[in-house]
Amino acid sequence: MTTLTSSNDMPDGLTYLGTDNELKKALKSIHVINYTRDNVPFLQREGALAVNQLAEDYAHTGAFRDKTLLALVLVRLHDLQVRDYAMGITTEENIEHLWSLWRGILQITPAHYVAPVATLFSATCYELGDTVLALRALERALDDDSRYSMAKLLRRVYAAGWPPMSFRAMRRDLHPKVCASLGVTD
Repeated sequence: MTTLTSSNDMPDGLTYLGTDNELKKALKSIHVINYTRDNVPFLQREGALAVNQLAEDYAHTGAFRDKTLLALVLVRLHDLQVRDYAMGITTEENIEHLWSLWRGILQITPAHYVAPVATLFSATCYELGDTVLALRALERALDDDSRYSMAKLLRRVYAAGWPPMSFRAMRRDLHPKVCASLGVTD
């Protein structure tokens, strides 16, 4: 598969371009899951379905028109199950679309929401064979949250030289389990 980009071809591919006021306002309106009080399964499922809707909308428009939907995705991606669900929706058929989606989101995501998106973008870069950009995306994740465990895990996976095909197979095997735990059909 052809690499979509490289750090030499697109030096500003990971550059933060700014967050518009509509998205900032929407982010303030979405509450973070409280794991002791909230109906966690409902909110996780809501997040997974929002990921699907955002990906579908982006496929049709190439833009993020619904800022409330984007904000919901950004907030819910802090939940590990929702993030893992988002990682699992990648297929050979949609990986280039999702690469573009995560990259576009990463460019407009404000601080404290970057780490999950950057790891998703990193994983798609890695599967497409662009380890340099994948590592740069992990740097962006760790700059946002130096303790973000998925970024640290992916950095070890890349350093170990784990073949992208093995990573893809692991992700494909785990996705049905994540879907079942969220009560989402894929």
